[in-house]
Formats: sequence, structure tokens, C-alpha cells
Amino acid sequence: MQKELLSAYIDGEEVSTEFTGQLCQDADLQESWANFHTIRAVMRQETGIFLGADFAAKMESLIAEEEIHVAQPVVSQPLPQEVEKSPFIQKLKAWFVPMTQVAVAASVCLVAVLGVQSFNTKSVSPASTDTPVLQTLPFNNGVQEVSYNAPSKDVMTAEQLEQKNKRIGAMLQSYELQRRVYADSINLGQNQNK
Repeated sequence: MQKELLSAYIDGEEVSTEFTGQLCQDADLQESWANFHTIRAVMRQETGIFLGADFAAKMESLIAEEEIHVAQPVVSQPLPQEVEKSPFIQKLKAWFVPMTQVAVAASVCLVAVLGVQSFNTKSVSPASTDTPVLQTLPFNNGVQEVSYNAPSKDVMTAEQLEQKNKRIGAMLQSYELQRRVYADSINLGQNQNK
């Protein structure tokens, strides 16, 4: 409560003769008075830094008095030598090494079987007597139309397609030309209506 009154007194809000008398007699209030003025001067940048010659010594004594708490590790990590000797790793190695050998042997066998099969299918002549159950190509090795009723006259040739593209290009060119010519007359009509 005293420091709030002191702060108000410094700001000029609670000025009374009773508090002035109390301030002149109380050493703690006088120290707070000096601290508040120092803080205000530093905040307003009215003067240089008020770090006295004994500031470093005060900080050193405060640091020396402070308690130091060292955190102890709860669980330490094992060293690699300890891990190799653990029974779990020994069991894992006992299972892992044979499984790896089996996996390598199986992959080599798979590659050998697939290689032999692909080599044998390439060496078989196309004139073999084995006919597949489902033939996807017709006997004459040509692709036929799906429907026998499909009209062949409606199929466009390259020349017909080129002529059609030229006609479309000419129509677009004519449209752009007409749009540019008549755009001015449309704009003039709109300006006269305003």
C-alpha cells in the first residue's frame, strides 16, 4: 500500500504533508523513492544507465547464492556393447540370419524360374499347333469393323477434313471482321442514348 501511495506521490496525484513527513523519516520509502526515479529516468531515456560500480559485484553475489539444481537422467541409453550382449538381440539375430538366407534363396529361385519361362516362350515358333482358347485377332490378322452395317462412305478422308477446317477458319475470320466493323456503330448508338 505504501508503494502505491509513493508511486501516486511521484506522479503528483496524492500529495499530502503527512505522506511527505513519513517519506522523510522512513528509510525503506526513501530507497523505493530512489528506485522509482531511476526506473522512470531509464524508461524515459532522460539519462544514461544507472548501473553503479557495485552492480557487477551484486549480480555475482546473487548468482553465487542461487541454488543449483542438476537434473539427473531417469533412464540412460545402453551402449552398443551392452546391446549386443542382451538376450533379446541374441534371439533376434538367431531368427533374423536364417530368415534372411531363406529370403535370398527364394528370390534367386523366383528370378531363375521367371527367366527360364520367358526364355522358353520366346523360342517357341509361331507356327505351333497349339491354338489358344480365346483368339483376339481374326484369322487374316486384320482388324475388322465391329458392325457390318457401318457405312464406309461417312468416313472422312484427309482432304475432306482439311476442306472442313478451311471453311471453319473462313467463317471465324468473317465473324471477327463483322464484329470489328459493327462494334463502332453499336458504341455510337449507346453513347447517343446517354
